[in-house]
Amino acid sequence: MKNIFSLLLIGCVFACSPKKEIRVALISGMNPEFNHELYDPLLNSVEGATWQVYNNAESQELFKPENSDQYDIIVFYDICLEEFPEPARQQLADAVRGGKSVLIHHDGLLTYNTWPEFAKIAGMKYFMSEQDVDGVKYSVSKYRHNVDIPVKVADKDHFITKGMDETFVLHDEIYGRMWQSPDIHPLWTTDHPDSDPVVMYTHQYGKGKVVGIVPGHGPDMFKDQNYQTAFSRAVYWLAK
Repeated sequence: MKNIFSLLLIGCVFACSPKKEIRVALISGMNPEFNHELYDPLLNSVEGATWQVYNNAESQELFKPENSDQYDIIVFYDICLEEFPEPARQQLADAVRGGKSVLIHHDGLLTYNTWPEFAKIAGMKYFMSEQDVDGVKYSVSKYRHNVDIPVKVADKDHFITKGMDETFVLHDEIYGRMWQSPDIHPLWTTDHPDSDPVVMYTHQYGKGKVVGIVPGHGPDMFKDQNYQTAFSRAVYWLAK
C-alpha cells in the first residue's frame, strides 16, 4: 500500500508541474560559490524550473524594477550577513509587495538579520543577536544539528501538502526561539522540544506569496521524497 501511495504522490507532482518554464532567482547569500553538487538533487526535483544563482551584490542589481522581468520567483537560501543597503531594500520589498513570490529556505531565515522589514516579508525570523520586534525583546535563536524531526501535516488540503503522509520523520537541523508573524499559515508542524512548532508555512506580503521551509541544512534530506515533493510543490504554488 505504501508503494502505491508513493507512486500516486509522484504522479501528482508531475501532474501539478507547470506548462511554462519557471525562472527562479536563487539568492545564495554570503556563499560566493554555490555548491551545486549538494543542492542539485533538490533543484532537479522541480520539473520545469530553471535556476540562476546570485550572490548578495548581484541580487542588489537584480531587484531593480527594470530587471523584474528576469525572474518569476525569488528563493533565499544560505546566510547573507553582508550589508544590504538602500535602495535595494526598498526595491525588494516593493517587488514582493507588488506580486513577486518568495521561498524562504532554511538559512534564508537568517538573511538580512539587521533589516526588520525582511522578517515581515519572510513571516519568520531567526535572531543572531538580541533584537526588538514591535516592542518585544527577543534573545538569540537556537539551533541543533542532526535531529530526527517528527513532522505532522497541519493542512492536508493545501496544494503543497495534499496527499502526503500525515506524519513522517525528517533528519536535519532544527531552529528554536524564532519570531513568527501571527498571520502565517502552518503546513507542517513538529512537537520536537528543541524546535519551534511550525516548520513549513505560507505567508502573504502585500500581493506577494511567501512559503517558508525551516528544515533544509541537507544534504541527505535533499533526496527525501516528502521533502522533494514539498519543495517542488512550493515552487509550483508560488508560480501560479
